[in-house]
Amino acid sequence: MNIRSVSLTGSAGGSRSLLRDAAVTAAAFIASAGFAGGCPSMLNAGLAAVFPSAVMPVFAVSALYYMIFAGFSAGVIQLSSMLLAAVLQAAFFKGSKKDSPVWTALLVSGSLLFFSVTVLSVSGASAEMMMVYVINSVMTGCFVYASLSLINEYRLVRTVVLGGANGFYAAIIYIMTVSVLSGTGIVLLDPGRTLGCFVLLTAAKRYRMTGGAAVGALTSCAVFIGAPALSGNTLLLATAGLICGAFAELGVLAVSLSFIVVMAAGLAAMGTGQDAWHMFIDAAAGALVFAAVPQGCLRRLTARFFGGRLASDTIGRATASRLGYVSSSLSEIRSQLAAVSAAMDRKTSRPSLSETVFETMCRSCELKGICHRDPALSASRLEKLEQTAMCYSGVSDRDVSGSFPDCRFPELMSDSFNYAYKNYLDSRAAKLHISELRSLISEQLLAMEDILADLSFRVGRIRAADRELSERVRGLFGRLGYPNARACVYIDETGFTHAEIFISGEFSGDGMQLALAVSDITDCMLALPVVSEADGLTRILLSQQSVYELERGSFTASSSDSGCSGDTFDEVVISGCERYAVLSDGMGTGQRARLDSMFAVSLASRLLTAGVSMRSALRMINTVLKVKGWDESFATLDIMRFDLCAGRAELLKAGAAPTYLYRDGVLRRFGGQAMPAGILDSLSPDEFECKLFDGDMLLLLSDGVSDRTVREVMSEAGEGSADPDKVAQSIGERAMKESGAHRDDISVAVYRIRLAAA
Repeated sequence: MNIRSVSLTGSAGGSRSLLRDAAVTAAAFIASAGFAGGCPSMLNAGLAAVFPSAVMPVFAVSALYYMIFAGFSAGVIQLSSMLLAAVLQAAFFKGSKKDSPVWTALLVSGSLLFFSVTVLSVSGASAEMMMVYVINSVMTGCFVYASLSLINEYRLVRTVVLGGANGFYAAIIYIMTVSVLSGTGIVLLDPGRTLGCFVLLTAAKRYRMTGGAAVGALTSCAVFIGAPALSGNTLLLATAGLICGAFAELGVLAVSLSFIVVMAAGLAAMGTGQDAWHMFIDAAAGALVFAAVPQGCLRRLTARFFGGRLASDTIGRATASRLGYVSSSLSEIRSQLAAVSAAMDRKTSRPSLSETVFETMCRSCELKGICHRDPALSASRLEKLEQTAMCYSGVSDRDVSGSFPDCRFPELMSDSFNYAYKNYLDSRAAKLHISELRSLISEQLLAMEDILADLSFRVGRIRAADRELSERVRGLFGRLGYPNARACVYIDETGFTHAEIFISGEFSGDGMQLALAVSDITDCMLALPVVSEADGLTRILLSQQSVYELERGSFTASSSDSGCSGDTFDEVVISGCERYAVLSDGMGTGQRARLDSMFAVSLASRLLTAGVSMRSALRMINTVLKVKGWDESFATLDIMRFDLCAGRAELLKAGAAPTYLYRDGVLRRFGGQAMPAGILDSLSPDEFECKLFDGDMLLLLSDGVSDRTVREVMSEAGEGSADPDKVAQSIGERAMKESGAHRDDISVAVYRIRLAAA
């Protein structure tokens, strides 16, 4: 990755730059005193390359140390390498693509190797000593590359994720630092081991046993490089880190005490030599510093520089979990609504018409004893009048007089029956309306549940987001005139790279140039961008070039000479890997059918573009068609999803004509008995899935094409070489000829799958 290692001076304030350069200078002075593998440390040359703004102070303090304490000959290789690397970098690499971590590391390592071989050859050093210098030169180059890589990431996101390659880089820097400090030769307190104990306790407190054991092992390795004589007792650090990490939940004091106890017991078991006592002093000093540092400051420092988990991955998983939780909650609400509705229907019971009339009129009548002296006969007569009212939408005075000849008020009784019947009809209509509303609400909740599950699935498919590349893509759009662009470069579960960018307003750039520029940033070939707009926001999606590609041919014809076909076809491109074919046949022919099919296809296209699955989109379309207010408004729907990266096709059919797969001369038919959208409250579509291979053909058809026509045309087309457009034309024209004057609207879409060109 070509990320320039620009000096921090331009981005930080003057005082911060001075403090940083002062710290680097002090570190270079200490590094000059260190040894690694028996030769003077070369870490000061590495610091000069990592921080080029401090190269002169680093050179000065290093030269000062060698002249005072070790002699100028001990540092001639390091000092010469500093000057040569600084001159070459300023003269040839500054501001170019080679001004990157890998080139800077190679430059420093090469300079050290050159002067090491030259000086040692002149002085007649042994082959073993020359190999030690070569190893140190390579290790210094690794230190430079690791340091610049972490610094560049920190500039972009203001944190360094301790995981993956970053964890490896941090381990290199840590080993080099501890090894140099251990090789300084200080007798009373070894600074390398003391620092190692402090870092071990910090890691054990934050990452528990794993962090403590890992840092302990790294410290032992580093001490072995810097001071092999001290490495024996240092091996205890891995065990001590593992044990004290188990006490991390109990607090700082518990971690520190457990570490000191384990170190004391281990050193006592290994022996009471002088280094064992020094090792215990180093461990106690590291524990004392760890306990003395305020934990709040330590937590903020470690969180700022080493975030233990990729933030985008954490947010993505949390978002997917939250969407899944909301989907489950909606499912529970829908179940509770269904249970309450069923309970209300069971408990709600209205009195019959005869009971209503008897209670409101006959019971309070003074002549009740005459008309109702025989209760069983009276109930039978009232039921007969109720049946008459239900059959003929009311009763007349004559009907009442025929059933109750002794009734003195037949007009009033007939009015009472008719009024009760009217109330019954109103109540039934209201109940049916409420039932339809409950059904609609339940269906909408189910659709929302499915949509949230779809979004959760899509978010969960993101396996890793690269923040560094995302920032570089955002910078590219800033240079193109979109300063508020938001970009995300991620890898999905199949291992394919995608770049998703959101901008305000329209995108007016060249798609080909944009694809090439982003491909250069991501270091993989991306397909042309897919641009979609919604409410002033533009989404630009670039995906890695797919394994397969599609060739399409189509045919459409109206049933009449008016040219208004009731069929609608559309193709929805989501990314280079994912696209949909949508075909709908409206009820009947002409403009009315055209309107229904256009409505269904348009809604499906918008939902699929938004990330909704085919099944959820069909559920929404079915609900909308059912309640949009037109009589008998429905349409068939064919939705086919192509995954051109995995080489798969998924098919969803609702009342549509059969779909065909033509492979190796064999025609396979997909189709079922599913109803069209807009008829029933809930819809159970036909669903199919198949693996795609090079040369396969998929045929989407409307009702106007017969099975015999398809088989005849495909048998004549032959295998592999048939042109999709010619096949579609042949099927459509033959279907029109066979249907004659009573032909239906005809639509044909033929897709051929091909391996993408390498």
